Amino acid sequence: MNLEKLVSVVQTMIIEHDYPGFEPRALKLGLPDSVNNASAKVFCEALGHEDVYVKLAALRWFQEKPGMGKGYAKAIAGLLKAEDPFVRREATHALDKLNVGSDEVLALIADLLKDPDAEVRKDAARALGKLCSRRKTKSEVTAQALRDAVDDKDHEVRWKVQKALRLMGEYKD
Repeated sequence: MNLEKLVSVVQTMIIEHDYPGFEPRALKLGLPDSVNNASAKVFCEALGHEDVYVKLAALRWFQEKPGMGKGYAKAIAGLLKAEDPFVRREATHALDKLNVGSDEVLALIADLLKDPDAEVRKDAARALGKLCSRRKTKSEVTAQALRDAVDDKDHEVRWKVQKALRLMGEYKD
């Protein structure tokens, strides 16, 4: 299995599932076993592919196999700055599943609390709460970013931010 085969399978599946009103970026592809059993290296290469669907398939594969993704956390974290909001969201989910809570990654996720897309901000708050609650030491940068986001214009984001702060022991009514 190589990257070209993965790209071919993903693009074919997207075409096969297409219908009016379909948002292919939201589709969580059930990859065939021949692809699903490929090496983590192939999926890491897919993270850098130009096709957004290939990136999403790779990110979701790492979410399903977190033990395989630890060595690729830096490549995944690089997608937190991707142009596509679905990619930013799935990269956040993957880092959460991989339990990557380094200061560098937390700072990148905290930057997403200012994202123009409310769903990205909501996912960032959720991930920060979970990742920070698992840490032994407090991340003041993350706590401050969450405190700054507590007045977000979206009520769901505000709720997720408050929950994250509670998980960190930082929320004050």
